[in-house]
Amino acid sequence: MTKFQYRALKNNKEFVKGEVEASSLREAREKIRLLGFIPTKIYVEEYSKSSSVSNSSGSNAQSSKKDINFLSLKDKISFTSELEVLLSSGISILEALEVLEINSPSMNIKSICTTLKHKIMGGMTFAQALEESYGRVFGPVYTSLMRAGEDSGQLEDTLMHMLIFLRKQDDIKSKVIRASIYPAILLLLMFGVLLLFSKVIFPAFYGVIAFSGGTVPFFAQILINLCTFVGNFWWLILIAFGALSYIISKMLKKPSIKSKWDNFILSVPVVSDFIKYINLSNYITVLQISYDAGLPIMSGLELSEKTLGNIVMKKQACSTTSFAKKGKSLTESFQMSQLIPGALMTMIATGEKSGSLGKMLKDAADVIDKKVDMALDAVLRLFEPTIIVIMGGFVLFIAVAFYQLYAGMLGSLF
Repeated sequence: MTKFQYRALKNNKEFVKGEVEASSLREAREKIRLLGFIPTKIYVEEYSKSSSVSNSSGSNAQSSKKDINFLSLKDKISFTSELEVLLSSGISILEALEVLEINSPSMNIKSICTTLKHKIMGGMTFAQALEESYGRVFGPVYTSLMRAGEDSGQLEDTLMHMLIFLRKQDDIKSKVIRASIYPAILLLLMFGVLLLFSKVIFPAFYGVIAFSGGTVPFFAQILINLCTFVGNFWWLILIAFGALSYIISKMLKKPSIKSKWDNFILSVPVVSDFIKYINLSNYITVLQISYDAGLPIMSGLELSEKTLGNIVMKKQACSTTSFAKKGKSLTESFQMSQLIPGALMTMIATGEKSGSLGKMLKDAADVIDKKVDMALDAVLRLFEPTIIVIMGGFVLFIAVAFYQLYAGMLGSLF
């Protein structure tokens, strides 16, 4: 048996030192935990070698720390889900972070857990550590809700609600990506057909016509020039497309231009419903989570504003908050700002009067989620025929040009 010296955290507040006898480092760690302590350092005194066990296997944890400026939505879902499960099992936040650091396959999550653990051991709460170290990574909505949940003693429930919110965002994102695959494939096919015609088919016909001194028909000439340009300058097209996308993204960051664009989008039939319901889904969900976490309704409204990406709707949300600050009820504030559709106002008004606002907000969020699915289906039903019409026009143009070219070739031979 070897005598191990240890330094551990007692009641998540104070550090204690001691000694245990064990045959291995793992056994020593288990014995320290049985004492009700969370080991942060275990070492054999005679060799003056230490091995930190807080959140990882010692120095490897420190060396794995790195600056993180971005965390994917999948990683946020993984972090939130696993942390919620571990805390619900009854273990402390430090032990939960340690388990995550050791077992998570994501190096970003490992690094985050390492940093958060050391901050908490230094006296911070989980929410304080998260906001100070990774406020920009997780965003103000996430960190504010974590602070509210921790202050109210409902961190596990808040994590569960946040997980639902993140999964909802991921589901919408996946649906939009799946909807974009079909037109993307069609565009690639159009590009491939142009290259094929420009490199293989048209040169053969064009050579015969030129050799016999014939003239190339109008549509055929346009298509030949287009195919030649695409074949020779495809790289320039890609650069132009990238530059145009960059310029548009920069322009849309300007409030004046973004406001006009958002207002235009909300005036487009079918598409406007999809944009409205996506924004409302995030807004109502965060409002419901913040209310259940114990935040004052005013703070919940201010927090929910940050989820809105459409400037027009964000102005309506700001008006809602302003009316509420002036003493209006939540229902009256929504009615005056016209942010919430009339069909949902009855649910919110009933919840406000009966004292079951949290439940009614959740029901309203569920209704809006169904509206999002319906609006997305409507957009897809409109989008697919549009793509087919565009492809049909493209094929018709090629067919007419090819027919003229073929007829011109035959005319030059006879």
